[in-house]
Amino acid sequence: MTINVNGQIHSAEPAPGQCLRTFLRELGQHGVKKGCDMGDCGACTVHIDGQPVHSCITPASRGLDRHVTTIEGLADGDDLHPIQQQFLDAPGFQCGFCTAGMIMTTVAMDDEQKADLGPTLRGSLCRCTGYRQIKDAIEGNKAVQAVADVAAGDAVGASPGAIAGRGVVTGSVEYTMDTKIDGLLHLKVVRSPHAHATAVAIDTSKALAVPGVLAVYTWKDVPDKRYTTAIHEDHLVEPDDTLILDQIARFRGQAMVAVVGESVAIAEEGCRAVEIEWDVHPAVFSAEEAILPGAPLLHGENDDPFIRHPDRNVLLELNVGRGSLDAGFAEADAVVEATYRTPRAAHAHLETHGSITWIEDGILNVRTSSQ
Repeated sequence: MTINVNGQIHSAEPAPGQCLRTFLRELGQHGVKKGCDMGDCGACTVHIDGQPVHSCITPASRGLDRHVTTIEGLADGDDLHPIQQQFLDAPGFQCGFCTAGMIMTTVAMDDEQKADLGPTLRGSLCRCTGYRQIKDAIEGNKAVQAVADVAAGDAVGASPGAIAGRGVVTGSVEYTMDTKIDGLLHLKVVRSPHAHATAVAIDTSKALAVPGVLAVYTWKDVPDKRYTTAIHEDHLVEPDDTLILDQIARFRGQAMVAVVGESVAIAEEGCRAVEIEWDVHPAVFSAEEAILPGAPLLHGENDDPFIRHPDRNVLLELNVGRGSLDAGFAEADAVVEATYRTPRAAHAHLETHGSITWIEDGILNVRTSSQ
């Protein structure tokens, strides 16, 4: 089909069912980001004939004989679009992953929408800013100086803009999945549908028969070496409790098989062709149940010293005391008793987890989205 992207005519045939986001990225428009892939976050926003759309849920065929504008097409040469300049001056970003989509959304706003940003930005999410900086950007509030205007040694007390800021607002700054490598292969994983189960048998023959699938790996193919997924520089109190691929699934969604293909679609097709025979085990879904006698043990065989009580599913105990509890209760005017639970919090950044690796001059390079 013929599609006009940022004033340039392209003739290309999208794959059946392909969305506009992946189609545009194949054309080199890497400012179009993948966040949710469900039309919720807005990181993939582009314009079709001037109207903003979430390109992840827009069929590529919608671009047929239409004018599509991405973040890369807003600036006029070296002159930024006014909204790009406002986001640079505010600055309306921190990590910058949402910024391209946020700018494309803002460019299409009318005055009424700008006056009521809550509903207007409902389809454009930002993890970092709390939306205050974005509101400042949309309203044209300037808070930084151009880096070139801050003399060396005078940065303390000044407000220099982000060094990478221009790349952020133009969509040219590279995030992990924007790295361009010729002949790049793609790895996808088969995940466990069970919270606790053993893969008794894994048949990879049909996956290996898929054209373009180059390799399939199971727990038998990876080093029998455990590591921690907490990823702190110092070990602190994290146990080595994870294998790259494991025979035992300890949570729903655990990676069990890895498939390498010449494209994402091929790797995903290979994943669907993997057949796993499961022995499903009892599972518990609360801390109270997990520490009861007879509860299924997740790491009972692991002798890592950082697992305090593997026989009771207890990783760590914190016992801190001061003074007399009984005396404190006796002297108190009121005693409030409650059970407090503090779940782990995820940063929920829009840049999806992923890594790209390549070998250069005999050295393995790894680039990962490590926000």
